[in-house]
Amino acid sequence: MRRSPATKDRHYQERKRGLNPEEAKQHRNWKDYESAQLLNAFKRSCREDTTLVMTPEAGAQFVADFAELAGAARGRNVVDLDKYRELVWRSGIPPDELTMLQHLLMVYDGFAGKKLLFTRSADGDEEATIRICNHALLGSKTQPGILRSAEINFERGRLREIAGKGESSRAMVLEGKIARVLGQEDYAIQLWEQAMGAAVALSEAEAAAFDPFGSKGLAALMKSRERDAIELSSPWVELTLVRYDRYVRLLERKEMSLALAEYEKARQAMEVGCSLDDPESHFHAAHLFKSTNDDGSTIYTSSWLYHMTKAAASGQPIAAHQLTVFYAESGWKYIEDEPPDHLKPTPFDSYHAAEESNASDTGFLPTLRRLLGFDDSESSTSSSSSSLRTAVRESDAMFHNAILPQDPATRWVLACVWADVALRRKYAPAFLYRAKMLLQETLWAEAQTPESALKMTEQRYSYASKADYEAGIRNADAKPTTDSADHDVDDDGSAKPALDPANPYYNPTLARTWLTHAFYATQAHDLRRRLIAEAIRSNNSGKRATFAAPPDVEDVGSRDDYREDKYPPGTPQHVTVWLEDTDVREMYEHEVGEMVAEVRRICDERGWDLVDEEGDGGLLYKARGTRGAVPGGT
Repeated sequence: MRRSPATKDRHYQERKRGLNPEEAKQHRNWKDYESAQLLNAFKRSCREDTTLVMTPEAGAQFVADFAELAGAARGRNVVDLDKYRELVWRSGIPPDELTMLQHLLMVYDGFAGKKLLFTRSADGDEEATIRICNHALLGSKTQPGILRSAEINFERGRLREIAGKGESSRAMVLEGKIARVLGQEDYAIQLWEQAMGAAVALSEAEAAAFDPFGSKGLAALMKSRERDAIELSSPWVELTLVRYDRYVRLLERKEMSLALAEYEKARQAMEVGCSLDDPESHFHAAHLFKSTNDDGSTIYTSSWLYHMTKAAASGQPIAAHQLTVFYAESGWKYIEDEPPDHLKPTPFDSYHAAEESNASDTGFLPTLRRLLGFDDSESSTSSSSSSLRTAVRESDAMFHNAILPQDPATRWVLACVWADVALRRKYAPAFLYRAKMLLQETLWAEAQTPESALKMTEQRYSYASKADYEAGIRNADAKPTTDSADHDVDDDGSAKPALDPANPYYNPTLARTWLTHAFYATQAHDLRRRLIAEAIRSNNSGKRATFAAPPDVEDVGSRDDYREDKYPPGTPQHVTVWLEDTDVREMYEHEVGEMVAEVRRICDERGWDLVDEEGDGGLLYKARGTRGAVPGGT
């Protein structure tokens, strides 16, 4: 009896999996269930987007017809192109809707979804080629040879061809990223520099369309640039990182002149990104180009606070965590650089502004007007001083608003607000830090804004002049710490240090819960390592793993891993959730060892046992020794 290609392919797959008749029946039932789910997904998409040309029935029919082509192309990633083109023409589905269909197909039938992606690439779809090569790039982290594998030879050639035309900045960025992984750093830099012009023009066009206020200054303060889903629209980010990496390597070899040249090029690339309001560039400005003390600790400056706030406001979890630490731990003066004379008076002044500064052109309101894009240079009141005006920086506003919040408790609360940004992204170090914040019995008195700064009185000046400031000659009566009205006075007339206030939010019980969640993150890390090891063993041996083999090892456990059985049976969701966002996981996975040690240290000191609060209540960690335990376990 003759069988259809789909039936023959189904039987072939069943034999390949080594299924007995009962397992084969279950497998067929499961495939029927997936087909029904796919049809429901088509229906949902059509309901949510009424502009779609494709109907649910047309989408399901396309998938069924393509499955037959895929079965006939067994052993190849690409189906018969002539028949595929005929199928596309017959279905009438537009190219952008085919992309949506392919994404859905990957969820419900990865075999057919992968073949559709490769077929679209072979048919000339540039975005399909980019996605295949980008996926291979991600997979190279655990499978270094994948970028040179025969499976993607055609797609790599297509990507080089697209990038070589110089028209697609995204293709050039991706080709550069692959080249860097393959050790071709100079070629990568060349590609990214070529991509800058087109990428900047595209970003500026998007920004112009986003500007509803007609004021470039206000839009720059308020907008939040949407990033490319697969991070290929920002060559300035790649240039910043590769140039900075070169700077570090040259610095280690003590080749100072070459190192400084690379540092400057990295800074220039970062500044391009900041001018386009790229969150990653703002983060790099604060993180890579920050000022530091001799011990390597961060000097909190107006520029640092501005750029870190911009990055955190766009959801960058490390930036949000850094702001959490800043508001939880910094004392007066909150920012440590001196306001320029043209901004004074501000609460952070260490000395009087120079006499030649024009009072009508300084202070909060003139600075705010310039930040909002208003130009006062043509007004009659400021024409005489326009030649003296210094160009305002967006970070200058920090000298006026960084005084808020003004007391330790409110700063602690704001730290929690920024922590929530990182917590929502499942940035594990933020969970551990929240626990440590809740274990603070007192807050730092030095986080209180002094009265002299609040009222901007003469007493806030620590130096008589700019010359004394630069020479380090403090006023004889200058106080090295806060001078709030609550300070007592010693017999010699000097102010006593303020007592640290009690932390009104001290809560050991809640802290233990946050520690438990941090521990879940470390469990997820261990789980992923086991899954990757088993997947690699399965791929190398050709034997079936205890769970379904992943299409790409790097995807294991993430939201890009579409397998229904991607975790061992019984794995709790409150553990697997930490693996969903690959980008965030990679931000902290190098800290997991330190996190485990810190969680254990806190538990050991307090005599705490951690239990599975989200699961069955089982023991997660048993405190070792109670010699230093806090009485009562709190």
